[in-house]
Amino acid sequence: MLLRPYARAALLLAAALSLSLTPDEKPVIIRLATLAPVGSAWYEVLEDVVSEWHEISAKRVQVRMYPGGVAGDERDLITKLRIDHLQAAAMSATGISEIDIGIWGLSLPMLLQDYHQLDWMRAQLDDELTRRIERGGFIVLGWVDIGWMYWFSREPIRRPEDLQKLRIFTWSTGPNVEGMWRSAGFHSVSIAATDVLPALQTGLVDAIAATPLTAATFQWFALAHYMTPIKWSVMTGAIVITKQAWERIPAELRPRLKAATRRHLKGVKDELRNMDDQAVEVMKEHGLRVVSVTDDDRRVWRTVIDQHVHKLRGLLTDSTMYDMIMRLREQMPAPASSSP
Repeated sequence: MLLRPYARAALLLAAALSLSLTPDEKPVIIRLATLAPVGSAWYEVLEDVVSEWHEISAKRVQVRMYPGGVAGDERDLITKLRIDHLQAAAMSATGISEIDIGIWGLSLPMLLQDYHQLDWMRAQLDDELTRRIERGGFIVLGWVDIGWMYWFSREPIRRPEDLQKLRIFTWSTGPNVEGMWRSAGFHSVSIAATDVLPALQTGLVDAIAATPLTAATFQWFALAHYMTPIKWSVMTGAIVITKQAWERIPAELRPRLKAATRRHLKGVKDELRNMDDQAVEVMKEHGLRVVSVTDDDRRVWRTVIDQHVHKLRGLLTDSTMYDMIMRLREQMPAPASSSP
């Protein structure tokens, strides 16, 4: 007997559902944490990625998000990833450096001055960084641009001697560079990123190197309301998942999930890159003051960095990565513009 059209449709739907998740099959649960707060641009990107993962896998993979630092600072996230309390994270180079310190090579002071240079340098290092992170037990789902780091401070900073008068925030996670700062005549204070606002409120720190979007999102600029428009360094990051969790996901889904993640990140790359400029304009409307610096001021900064950058070899990043980047710097294209 021929089935009626609606009956055939019902059977096809039932068959499709039976292929997606059988009654005895439990979904793979992925707990993903990030410092990005709910409502931020980065949180919205992650929401889109998670939504597509659910769609691709027919919810055979279910992602639960823990935003806004509720799972702890980035060092806490790495610890929880390693004991399988978390399975994935979207984090900055600060957290990634707990897996492999080589990631900090991209953030050497004033190494890069525009995204054209960053794209070129990262293309040269992609395979090496991915291999290193995989050796550490993690899969890179996609690289992210967090933005350019500028100095935000309670007092205006034009030249290095202005920064020497202030207490500088440095991450309690990642490499310990306090000794390097001291040797160059600066004073730094290592605290968790989640403690920056109270540290600014109490005067424990006076200056922070941060992206404009970060300074705006966490309201740091309200207290550190001077911004020095010199690109100190670039902050990158990644969305990573533990190899253990990745291998729990059905093999046929993995390439599609990784491709979806990278497609979303690529699709919003230009938009996110422009958000730093937008954040500066918004902060200016709420009291941010952009310090006026001259070409001579920039040359002074470059001289100081050239005198001390060798001290970061084996400290900020490992010697192998440092040497690789110094060789690549000789081949790197010039920035599209000499001013930020």
